[in-house]
Amino acid sequence: MDVACLLVPNFLVALARRENPSLRRRPVIVGGSPEEHAQVTACSQEAADTGVVLGTTLRRALALCPKAVFLPLQEATANAEAARLTDLLQQYSPVVEAITSGHAHFDIRGLARMVGMEEAAYLHDLHQAAVSASGLPVHLAAAETVFAAHAGAVCAGEGAKPSVVLVERGAAKAFLAGLPVEALPLPPQIHARLRLFGLEQLGQVAALPFSAMQAQFGREGARAWQLARGKDDTLIVPGREDLRIHDEMELPAPAALLEPLILGTRALLQRALNRPEIRGQSLRRLDWKLGLESGEQVTRRFVFREPTNDLTRMLFVVRNKIERLQLTAAAVSLGVTLSGVCSEYGHQVKLWQTGPRRHRELLEAIDQLNAREGEAQVYRIVEVQPWSRIPERRLALVAYGT
Repeated sequence: MDVACLLVPNFLVALARRENPSLRRRPVIVGGSPEEHAQVTACSQEAADTGVVLGTTLRRALALCPKAVFLPLQEATANAEAARLTDLLQQYSPVVEAITSGHAHFDIRGLARMVGMEEAAYLHDLHQAAVSASGLPVHLAAAETVFAAHAGAVCAGEGAKPSVVLVERGAAKAFLAGLPVEALPLPPQIHARLRLFGLEQLGQVAALPFSAMQAQFGREGARAWQLARGKDDTLIVPGREDLRIHDEMELPAPAALLEPLILGTRALLQRALNRPEIRGQSLRRLDWKLGLESGEQVTRRFVFREPTNDLTRMLFVVRNKIERLQLTAAAVSLGVTLSGVCSEYGHQVKLWQTGPRRHRELLEAIDQLNAREGEAQVYRIVEVQPWSRIPERRLALVAYGT
């Protein structure tokens, strides 16, 4: 076994049922109250059986499932719980890829041998730690390929007891053969079409000729045929840690005017941008925090239209957003947090500025070049016979300036 998949089916619903066990076996819809103009973010299987799907408006969901319990989306709580699971996995494996909240793939090659444990015991220990730490129905599957591990975790079923599925090396094809076609990473409409053709299990898909699947479903069908036969070259790509640079300062004196706040922000940004870990890189977000004498805090988030590491541009955005602030008390502290680090971002500038003067200078330079070489050196493309069926006759090169 090389890779493993950890999955909490229907993560948001599982969180809600953990906090309120009375919701078990009841239809649950996450997204808000039916009066809100919002959509279903998650729903339990009981709600899905009545026709509710992700993206359904909450009012429509109420009509389809009037007995459902509607819950708000608590995104911060969900993200924190998902991060806890990811942190736990990183204690067991150095290569972890978070797919979605409560769903991660990770590399397990050689890890059990390094700690002197059998592979099965190592995975059961990891699974028990995840269940104990989260209190959620965690499914864990391990196999030779990413898809086999993923399918093993997915097909454990929503609401089932926490489980561990181990697929031995060389047994992926036989294991996959009995799984439903819904295990394939395909749109629901393709799953429905497969069943209309009488294809209910992956073994039936694997038995088809490759050309038949490709002709019927195109590239997705070709990929599905390979996965059903246990062929998968998917690699685990660990997520990049979100680097955050924070700096703060106490103001020399309480301030209620804009200029002292801008000067303080400039000093903090200058110090942050000089940090070696982000030097030469661009940033997408700036969180700005102001502490008041009254103990209150004023916060603003600035998301730059394009990543930048330009201090002047950052200050311009901050000034435009905070110049209308009406503070209830004088400010005594200031803080900034830079995040969303990405590679250096730049624009291709024009080789020559536009305008009559620059155009005249360009023509003079071309004339001097032609005179020195004795023949035309710069050409432009013009249409000659755009109607011609022969590509070479449609366009021609003409000396620039003629």
